[in-house]
Amino acid sequence: MPALTSPPHDAIHQAAHREAATRDERFVLFQPEQLPPPRPVAPKLGAEPPPPPKELPPVVGSPPSVGGPLRLEEVLESVERHYPLLRAIEQERAITGGRLLSSLGVFDFNLLASVEGQGTTYDNFRSGAGFNQMLPIAGLGLFAGYRHGVGDFPTYNLGQKTADGGEFRAGFSLPLLRDRAIDRPRANVQQARIDRQIAEPTIERQRIDFQLAAARTYWNWVAAGQRLKVVQGLVDLALERDEQLKRQVEIERIANIERIDNQQNLALRYGLLIQAQRTFQQATIELSLFLRDELGQPTLASLERLPDFPAIEPVDLRRFEEALRIAFELRPEPRRLRLQRDRVAIEFELARNHLLPAVNAVVAASQDVGPGKSSLSGPNGLDRTNLSAALAFQLPVQRRDAQGRMLAAQGLLIQLEQQLRQAEDVVRAEVQDTFTALERAYEFYQQAKNRVELARIVARGERELLRQGRSTVLAVTLREQAAFDAEVIEIDAQLNYFRALAAFRAALGIGGK
Repeated sequence: MPALTSPPHDAIHQAAHREAATRDERFVLFQPEQLPPPRPVAPKLGAEPPPPPKELPPVVGSPPSVGGPLRLEEVLESVERHYPLLRAIEQERAITGGRLLSSLGVFDFNLLASVEGQGTTYDNFRSGAGFNQMLPIAGLGLFAGYRHGVGDFPTYNLGQKTADGGEFRAGFSLPLLRDRAIDRPRANVQQARIDRQIAEPTIERQRIDFQLAAARTYWNWVAAGQRLKVVQGLVDLALERDEQLKRQVEIERIANIERIDNQQNLALRYGLLIQAQRTFQQATIELSLFLRDELGQPTLASLERLPDFPAIEPVDLRRFEEALRIAFELRPEPRRLRLQRDRVAIEFELARNHLLPAVNAVVAASQDVGPGKSSLSGPNGLDRTNLSAALAFQLPVQRRDAQGRMLAAQGLLIQLEQQLRQAEDVVRAEVQDTFTALERAYEFYQQAKNRVELARIVARGERELLRQGRSTVLAVTLREQAAFDAEVIEIDAQLNYFRALAAFRAALGIGGK
């Protein structure tokens, strides 16, 4: 192995000389006379804070809402009384009521009358009047009337001739098997009555949806107003600090750059204020769709009507079973499906009825009054009394129509049973989901509230340090921004809680209150 040797002294000296020359060259490249001259600072920069944004223009086109702090109950009452879509769906009562009345028309009392004359080979005159009515009892039909036939009649129409006083007649028809327990007219009436009952859960489902939408819109409006107040408070802090910094700059206690830094932050907060104003305007316009005056016109709720969020109550987890029981009793969806099932059951009974043979009995009686004779009238002339009875039988051998309708009705019944089961499962799932969402919203609010309290303490402490000259505007700005963020999160937490409460009440079937 070769021995290690040290570099010669001259080599070391030459390397050091080259490094020094390189440093000199770099220094020459950046001589002060080659740098750009410093930019002068305007002497009045920061003398006045930035101008505030223009006043918030009013929303035109709708009258203002008047009164004290706006409560949710007032909004929901307005929905109940004036919301157009709710008024529209409530017309289902009139629609189904009209269909029920129409189905009852088959049992109307019918008046009959006729007049007929003949003046050729057989000169005669005939007239008659009467009534008939179908009763909603056992398929029973009644008829009665009066007829008068005078003059000459051919032998094959002698039954049209009556005694001089005319003939009174009456009778009834009665089904003995098919159509005795139920027939199409009675089935139509029963189904129309069920349709009228179905209208109520249909209306109630829409009412719950509209109330939930109104509640969510109302809480969005409250939250938007509270955010606007928080941003305004943030702007006021920056304006107040600008006055404090102005005095400290004048006595040369701090540099003017501190005030300028505060003013740029003020400009930023003015921008936040403009955005918060626009958000509140938008929430006000959306709320006007539900908040209406006595004429049903949308009204605009101003910032003067803005309430505080109500107190937030803890959620009792032990009340879940009670909540589930209330939901099963009040929710309209299962009730509507049960009524639809009853309606299809009527169709099934009607189809089974058509499997029976049709055996109809008709009983009639007639009585002529007054004198009168004909070549065939017998010893008593036309003063005759008739009593007749008849039976009619009919049975389609294959009865495929009735069997097919029975199968279809059975399939619909099975469908509705499964849909009812699913609807009850959905009710349970919605109660579970909204109940847990409400409980988590409460817990999140508690944490957000704690954070706000801590952030405000820190921000107040930092402002006090700045007053004592032991802090900077930048530090105070960061502390205030943190407190602002915490307050916004607290407002969002309150909004989420009350939106969750509205959804929970809707899941129970008691609206968005």
